[in-house]
Amino acid sequence: MVGEMFIQPEAVATLRRRIAQEGWAMAGVGTRNAAVTYVYTVGLQKSFAHPDLIMFGIAPAHARSVLEVIAQRVKAGEPVHEGVMILGAAQIPLMPRVADAARVELLVPAQLARGHYDYVQIVWPDGKDRFPWEAGFDRRRLRSQSFLFDIEGMGT
Repeated sequence: MVGEMFIQPEAVATLRRRIAQEGWAMAGVGTRNAAVTYVYTVGLQKSFAHPDLIMFGIAPAHARSVLEVIAQRVKAGEPVHEGVMILGAAQIPLMPRVADAARVELLVPAQLARGHYDYVQIVWPDGKDRFPWEAGFDRRRLRSQSFLFDIEGMGT
C-alpha cells in the first residue's frame, strides 16, 4: 500500500510482548517539536472487543498518560462510547468520536493493526471547553489536532 506506515521489527516485538502481558500497548508518532504528533493503542480490539484509541496534538507524554487512564478503564469493563464525555482522565473533558477506518489505516502500521482499524479518536476542547463541532469553538485550535472523522455539519 502506498503511504503505509512502517515500524521497526524490534518495536513491533516489544509492543506485542506488552499486548501479551497487559492485553494492550501504546505507540506514539512525532516528538515535542513535530508539527503532528499522535499516540494510539493496539490490542484493545483483540483483547477486550473494544475499539482502540488515538489522540492528536497533545505532547506524547501527556497523551500517553491520558490514554493509559482510558485504556485501563476499558480493561476494567468501562467502555468508551461515541459522544459520551470522558471525565477524570485529564484536567479537561474529552470526547470520543468514531474514527474513519480508511484514515486510521494511513497512520497505524499494518504490522500492528493486522487489518483491524476500529478506532475511537479522543478529542480535546479549546480553552473554554468547547469542541470543534460546537458553536464558538476557537478555530485557531483546529491546527492543533487532526481529525479522523468529518466535523463538517456537526455545528461548526
